[in-house]
Amino acid sequence: MSDGIGLLIFIALGILVVTLTITQTRNPYTLREMPAFQRLRRAIGLAVEDGKRMHVSLGRGIILSENFGSALIGLGALKRLTNVALISDRPPIATCGEGSLMILAQNSLRTASRQLGLAPENLPQKALLSGTTPFSYAIGSQMELRDQRVAVDLLIGHFGSEAALISDASHQQGNLSIAGSDDLSAQAIFAAGATYPLLGEEVFAAVAYMDGEPIQRASLQAQDLARWIVIGFLLIASVVKLVGL
Repeated sequence: MSDGIGLLIFIALGILVVTLTITQTRNPYTLREMPAFQRLRRAIGLAVEDGKRMHVSLGRGIILSENFGSALIGLGALKRLTNVALISDRPPIATCGEGSLMILAQNSLRTASRQLGLAPENLPQKALLSGTTPFSYAIGSQMELRDQRVAVDLLIGHFGSEAALISDASHQQGNLSIAGSDDLSAQAIFAAGATYPLLGEEVFAAVAYMDGEPIQRASLQAQDLARWIVIGFLLIASVVKLVGL
């Protein structure tokens, strides 16, 4: 079993290296259009001009658990938003429902500030542990996005039914909300309540759409190529089974 997993990891890394080489030597991999991120780019500029904040809600993912992957995507999105919006007098804020996420979010803010040559002393106050239980986290996030003159809400991470409270507060404020989660109940809530819901794997492509670095685009291309390989294998296996070989 472990040998099979190791082989799959080796194949995946090989596909990633090949696609990264191709994207660097030829035309870059073209991503399909997603209105959510087209609107986000415009909304960032408008928020900076209007002196309003962007709010990133990172959910309740726990490090080393199976639900932490979406939280990592949220952290990547926070870093990229900070790189753009930190030049304004109202930098982004982040709310978390788990202590380790708060520490990682604070570190992302510090890193972005150092890259821009800004003093990072007050930035840890912008990454908050708004609650340690699902609904206290949601209520704390509601208070922050109402009190901090927030114009854009980006909700990416592991959420449950408490996502409805955060999404509703964003809607009442008239904010642009882009939301996605690895949890099916949260996806259903976001599909009904977010301005632009991210469904399924769209959550894990968010950083590539926001950043556009070759490694991010290559990872998406590697996933697409791996899907075609799996589809081809299933078709061949089906034909072999039908002809009785």
